[in-house]
Amino acid sequence: MNSKKNSWAGPKQLGIAIFCGILFLAYTCMNTGMTNTILPMVCETRGWEYSNILPFMSYGGYIGAISALFFTQLAMKKSPKFVIVLSLILAAVCAILYGTSENYAIFLISVIGNRVFGMAYQAAGATVILTNWFPRTKGIVLGWVTMGIILSDVIWSPYIPSAVAAIGLTPVFLIVGTAFVILALITVFSVHNYPEECGCYPDNDPTGLVELNADDVIKKSYDSSFTVKKLLKTPQVWQIGIGWGALWMIGVAFVSQLVNRCVSIGYESSFAVHVLQISSIIGLFGSWLFGFLDQKLGTKKATLIFCVSIAVLFVVGLFQPQGQAMVWISACGIMGCVGGICNLQPSMVGTIFGRWDFSAANRIITPIATVMMSSSFIIVSCCIKTSLGYNALYVCCAVIAVIIFFVVLTTKEKMIGATDEDVLKTTDERSGYE
Repeated sequence: MNSKKNSWAGPKQLGIAIFCGILFLAYTCMNTGMTNTILPMVCETRGWEYSNILPFMSYGGYIGAISALFFTQLAMKKSPKFVIVLSLILAAVCAILYGTSENYAIFLISVIGNRVFGMAYQAAGATVILTNWFPRTKGIVLGWVTMGIILSDVIWSPYIPSAVAAIGLTPVFLIVGTAFVILALITVFSVHNYPEECGCYPDNDPTGLVELNADDVIKKSYDSSFTVKKLLKTPQVWQIGIGWGALWMIGVAFVSQLVNRCVSIGYESSFAVHVLQISSIIGLFGSWLFGFLDQKLGTKKATLIFCVSIAVLFVVGLFQPQGQAMVWISACGIMGCVGGICNLQPSMVGTIFGRWDFSAANRIITPIATVMMSSSFIIVSCCIKTSLGYNALYVCCAVIAVIIFFVVLTTKEKMIGATDEDVLKTTDERSGYE
């Protein structure tokens, strides 16, 4: 086994991190990435009304929140690896239908399916595996992994529409569907639920886990004490789900309207897409930064910094009509925050519930957070219909960030999940060792 104590980044650990980063990238491309790029092209090609289809992005998120209960439960009963394989195959079907079906109802089903199965392989699969592999260094690891979310606007938004224009919608999405199948095969043959399954240690560090590694039955037999009823009575569940979910919501709201906002205040659409792409690249640093702050200061303090930062940046966004500098500052800053929240939310779950009870808690927290995040499209729609237009959206998001600051401030960061020692002791007692 790898006995390095000072670095999480062993070869197999890096492989897991990169793989999970690709899943984060895929989810974002197939959902948020569609809104400003592919969906308008599909509607124009097939003669459908864009405004009638857009709400189904939110509906898909709500359904995804409910289905997340099933997938997270499945991850507990089977394994997160099983959930990833299953959902990637179903996501492949949805991607192919998205690009080939001219039936309106089937297309809407594919829109919803993209969100439902995306939630499965990302939240119920990737985040659980990351917590299993990196229980102590999850902050810095998630800081790198969630860069996949930001990269969607670097890879997808500029180039996939060009590919569709060049070879057509159907060939592009046949390729996308094939890519999902390939990811499923990689999962089957190369991904492990726990590092111990392939001769590694959590965090690439054997300290304090030698006894646990000696008995693989522990991981398979562990039964979390956090039932659904108990979780619903736990304040941190609601604080993380609603609070961190609301921060995710305002980040998605900004990204989903950036191009349209720029056009509405007189900038060319080509400039807006350029801003989206470049700010995403610069925003990669923000994703890493919040992972670093998480690791050094703790998830709670890092999130408080997030709240203050994004509130200020939304205020800066109100001055976008005054010049390009304001556009660049607000876009680059908020894009960095978007990667950060996808890091901070699962990290907070891991901080409070640990790797043993992460899946149990996540099956409730993820649906709550998903409902919050999915409401972003409805908030955008309501705000831009007011007399203030996009300015109303920015004011609303800044106010939400301030409110959530106090929600985070009152959230207790103390771990309440089982520790490695607790699990070992319980297993010894059941086995009659004591």
